[in-house]
Amino acid sequence: MTSWQFGHVRIDRIIEFERPLFSPADLYPASTPEQIDYHRRWLEPRLLDPASGLLMLAFHSFLIRTGRVTIIVDTCSGNDKPRPKKPRYHMNRWPYLERLAALGVAPERVDFVLCTHLHVDHVGWNTRLVNGRWVTTFPNAKYLFNRAEWEYWQTTYKRPEFTDDPYYIDSILPVIESGQAVFITGDYAFGDDVWLEPSAGHTPGHVSVHVRVGDAHAIMSGDLMHHPIQCAEPQWNSCFCVDNVGARVSRMKLLERYAETRTLIMPAHFPSPTAGHVVRAGRAFYFAFEGAA
Repeated sequence: MTSWQFGHVRIDRIIEFERPLFSPADLYPASTPEQIDYHRRWLEPRLLDPASGLLMLAFHSFLIRTGRVTIIVDTCSGNDKPRPKKPRYHMNRWPYLERLAALGVAPERVDFVLCTHLHVDHVGWNTRLVNGRWVTTFPNAKYLFNRAEWEYWQTTYKRPEFTDDPYYIDSILPVIESGQAVFITGDYAFGDDVWLEPSAGHTPGHVSVHVRVGDAHAIMSGDLMHHPIQCAEPQWNSCFCVDNVGARVSRMKLLERYAETRTLIMPAHFPSPTAGHVVRAGRAFYFAFEGAA
């Protein structure tokens, strides 16, 4: 599925790209080959590519339409962005805006852009290159940044490991200079039907997005989990987690709270069909993809 209806709220998935990308050892430093082999029987071939040995990951946004407002959650990696040390994001030409248009939404019609956190693959379509300048992709939108997240990255962006990656310069600073940035707290609400919840750990200001209409409930969980294997091994953090203890706490909170419920979990990088439900499996969990056979 790429679209979900919750009463008056519609959610669409806008995919940027999906492919085998990281080895388990690279993405999850705490993993061992023996553990991966143990899980291989259910990972292959859809979640772990047998030919390359790489985990399948997706990069997508979620488009929320409530009838009052149109919201985009996370903006992937973007086009024309110079990322020479990250080839997966380097100078790409994805048909992202064409896919948005196919859903009947022009960039000018977007009211809010919400980044669950400010990693490079969640801010790329904040801007686009026009006549040699980075301008906001969604000219009439308010871009919502959690103030705690922004305060952390203001210092961290200046560290040597970020000097070769200008994503602050090309994907965040133009938003602030345009006057479209709004700094919020992690419990910001768009209304009774859509709101944020702090889920720090992966980054200090990471947030999750809740949609509830009647008994229907969905959570866009950002990078609390990158891959379904983290349901089976919830103690594993990705190599991108800033606070290892906090990331585990937030992940376990999600898994424990919503296991065996009807709440639909919609992570930022799970491959197609992306959304599903958390199911208990002994002392761990597994992810039951919606609509999967």
